[in-house]
Amino acid sequence: MSRRVIRRWELTGSLVAQAPLHIGGLDAGPAQLVQARDGAGRPLLPGTALAGVIRSALRADGVPDHRLWGLPPERDGTGGEASWVRVDDACAVGTPYVEVRDHVSIDRVHGVAARGHLFSREVLAAGTRFAFRMVVDAPEGADAATAEDLVGAVAARLRGPGISVGAAVTRGLGLVRLTDAVLRESDLASRAGMLAALRTGGEPVDLPAADPDEVPPGVLRIVVPWRPHGPLAVQVSSDGDVVSAFPLTGHDGEHTRLELPGSSIKGVLRSHAERIARTVTGACTPEKFLDQMRADGLGPVAALFGTAAARDGDDPTLPAGRRGALRVATCVSTAALPTAQWEAVRLLQRRLADTVDHDGAEPPGDGPGRTADQVRAALGTLQRAVDELNDSVDGIRFTIAHHVAVDRWTGGAAESLLFATVQPHATDAGAWQPITLDLAMDRLDQDPTTTSAHATASADDDRRAALALLLLVLRDLCDGWIGFGHGTTRGAGGVRVDPAAVTLRAGPRSGWCTTLDGRSLADVLTDDEVTAPLTAAWQATARRTAARLATAGGHA
Repeated sequence: MSRRVIRRWELTGSLVAQAPLHIGGLDAGPAQLVQARDGAGRPLLPGTALAGVIRSALRADGVPDHRLWGLPPERDGTGGEASWVRVDDACAVGTPYVEVRDHVSIDRVHGVAARGHLFSREVLAAGTRFAFRMVVDAPEGADAATAEDLVGAVAARLRGPGISVGAAVTRGLGLVRLTDAVLRESDLASRAGMLAALRTGGEPVDLPAADPDEVPPGVLRIVVPWRPHGPLAVQVSSDGDVVSAFPLTGHDGEHTRLELPGSSIKGVLRSHAERIARTVTGACTPEKFLDQMRADGLGPVAALFGTAAARDGDDPTLPAGRRGALRVATCVSTAALPTAQWEAVRLLQRRLADTVDHDGAEPPGDGPGRTADQVRAALGTLQRAVDELNDSVDGIRFTIAHHVAVDRWTGGAAESLLFATVQPHATDAGAWQPITLDLAMDRLDQDPTTTSAHATASADDDRRAALALLLLVLRDLCDGWIGFGHGTTRGAGGVRVDPAAVTLRAGPRSGWCTTLDGRSLADVLTDDEVTAPLTAAWQATARRTAARLATAGGHA
């Protein structure tokens, strides 16, 4: 294939992961879902994935989707055109930190782990860097300014809000931004220009300043400052048995920080939204978990959080699965833990377990075990290590919490049910980053749980009903009805949120949501001009849902 090119732009730099990231591969590995790697074993972001996400992001930003991206062939196989945009595979630089994380879904009926929904996933840590290269050619006979505008739009998006690539992008994974960006332009229509391109790689082009906090077009961003009022952590089972669990942490390249995954936050918010919707409409909760995630009839819930695909893909009357409009970022502590000290505490836990199990002492009973003195000695050693860690951390204090189950017959401690966990306590109001919610307004235009024959009459009503439900959830969060992490029914995971501190920011092309830009949640909830149409849309949607469920026999 020979195609004449008159001008070329090359954009290079480092894509830096702002959150944990996973792109699935097919190789066998330590997890059920392994990270994609190249032939040399290096983690990578495939060029196909990057090109698709970049193109989709530009389309959402309102950039015309023109022929430089290529044209598909006709149905008879004729025509079509290859893309003039080339995106290379972005391989990880250096030796990235890779960890395996376990995930579980919560059954809405029983409130425990859903059967058959425990899985593990390899993730690359935040701070992982990838070598990025993109080339855009201007073909002969085309307007070179169009290609230049395309490169500028890509650079602005990658250096500003960034793009989300890979799995679980609405649940806190996959956000990357371009740093150290260099744009070069080459004139390939003349001999002098081609020689200059070979010698220098092209003339450098100045890039405008970028704002990483910029809200993408069509997005309503809600920033929720919060503070735990007790111990709060997503627990990770420990390798040893001196303590049974540690709080989940993540690496950002230089430090270790406590982490509240976007999947945990989004799961809690969805569960509460379902409770509100089912209370209002009288809809019952299906017994099977996948049926619960279809959210049949709960249009605002499905629009916000997504819906699972129908079991029978051959039945056109059943709704297909759909991604929700709400993205929840992973939240990390502002307080940084010295990585060496934190790893030393984790390693000490394992060493103490090995020492106690193999020191030759065996208490009465069958099989190996440990004496009470050994347990106390091991916990004392670990407590001293935790105290040293606390001296090095500001804003977070760790404690070893001891728990015991009580035997209902004897009234004493139940046998073999004494355990301990390491718990973090926030000692500063700014110990955690705010929770960030991004609502894509253009994905709230219809009820994804209905077929076209039962579609609602007004797209604006659908948007307003979904936004009304989200505001109800946020109001309950501010009122203290929602907690995060482990042990929320036993005194842990509670949070304090001031509605006056919760801010709403609307990006360009956000429609009527631009009236909410710069306002606080407290201001919005008390403004009748805002809440009246939201309330009317919510009530109308709830009535339609209740009537449809009554006809279908879907009430409890």
